[in-house]
Amino acid sequence: MPLSVEGMDIFQAFVLLNSHGIGLLRAIAERSPYDVASSGIALSTAKQYATLADVLFGPADSPRLQRDSVALAEQRELSVEHLLMVNKHAKKLKKRGAAWKLRAELIAHQGTFEEVDAYGAQRVKDEVGEKPKEPGVRIGRAVGGMRTISVTDTQRRITDFEKTLDATETSDQLRSTALLEAFWKQVNGRGGILRPEYRTVIAIGLDDFAKVSCGNGDEVIVGLSDGTTMTGAELINAALSGALGENLYAGLFHPTAGPVNLYEARFASLKQRIMATAENLVCPWPDCNVPADRCQVHHIDAHKTGGHTTPSNLTMLCRYHNGVNDDDPIKRRRGRMQRHRGQVRLITPGGKLLGNTHDLSSMGAMDLLA
Repeated sequence: MPLSVEGMDIFQAFVLLNSHGIGLLRAIAERSPYDVASSGIALSTAKQYATLADVLFGPADSPRLQRDSVALAEQRELSVEHLLMVNKHAKKLKKRGAAWKLRAELIAHQGTFEEVDAYGAQRVKDEVGEKPKEPGVRIGRAVGGMRTISVTDTQRRITDFEKTLDATETSDQLRSTALLEAFWKQVNGRGGILRPEYRTVIAIGLDDFAKVSCGNGDEVIVGLSDGTTMTGAELINAALSGALGENLYAGLFHPTAGPVNLYEARFASLKQRIMATAENLVCPWPDCNVPADRCQVHHIDAHKTGGHTTPSNLTMLCRYHNGVNDDDPIKRRRGRMQRHRGQVRLITPGGKLLGNTHDLSSMGAMDLLA
């Protein structure tokens, strides 16, 4: 039904908009969450709306039930917030068709928001029961130079390990600190930690490369991936002496075209992947924190549409964003990666150019040239 606010005060207009949850989500389904966020709402909220729109209007395992439920939600004039709550419960059911059955049930359920919310929580509990904790090791992302590791296992094994740590460290430190020291003593006493083999990646511009090649290296300051700099002359001397290690990679970058070539000591078959990794240390999609080592090589101009497998046409994208990237620039849905002034950026369906704001995204090779 059409939405008209003529003659209404602002609260009446708000109530009217709130009753058009399906209509609003239908409009959001045609836009990128980044374009939606430009209206002044939080990006996290825009992403929630976009995800819900995908659920309501995207492919489903119960298309008829999906269609009928959406129609009923529109008829009942349910708000976006109400539909988010419904989906919060339904998505917990993993069995095929179960989620849409619960969505349909909750959309039809009469009651206040709080009553439907409580009913949904109980229905999920009835269906799946109390979810048991799953054993495993979980490692959190780095925050402020610190990372967290958590271990879940049987009470017997964890208790035995706790007693071992208590027996290892008997200092008067705060218990959490003492247990940490004991933990590392246990790790180091059983062979220690395997030290990863690091690659040194050097970012150097075409003009500077020409100077170094001609023997004018003192005029050039080169950035290295270990966070240091050196003159071009020092670089040549260090490389010849082996001071930079056995796995040395020198990436050649153009300030606007991007990566041009890679000169390496070993592993020529990894050449293009390493170039792309040196340029983007994390997935360049905005707000993504997946490190490049866990990403996939992505053709900026899709290979199936004629894109070449050359350094300037490659970047690293995590598995998810590699899948949702709009390879066809005509069919715009989620946005696509594009090289802009040498750097890889997301261009949204609305035409906004966005980069990743993750700390490591500003430490790639192209940023060292800025």
